[in-house]
Amino acid sequence: MKVVQTTVSEELHKRLLEIAKREGKSLKDVLREALEEWIIWRYGLEDDSFINSEPLDFGVDTDSSNIDEYIYSEES
Repeated sequence: MKVVQTTVSEELHKRLLEIAKREGKSLKDVLREALEEWIIWRYGLEDDSFINSEPLDFGVDTDSSNIDEYIYSEES
C-alpha cells in the first residue's frame, strides 16, 4: 500500500470527521472509500456497456404524461 497525503480546509476536515464518527469508521477508512467511489463514479462508467448502450425500440408506444397518477393512485 502507498500513503497519500493532502491538505483540506477546516470545514471539509470537520465534515469528514462527522461522517467517520456517524459511520463508526476511522477517518482513513472514510477517505479511502470516498476516493474509491469517486474514481468509480468519474472513470468507471466509461467502460460500462450497460450505461453506454443505445436504447432499444420494442415498437411499443409509451406515454409518461400521467405517471405520477399511475404510481401514486390508490387501488379501488
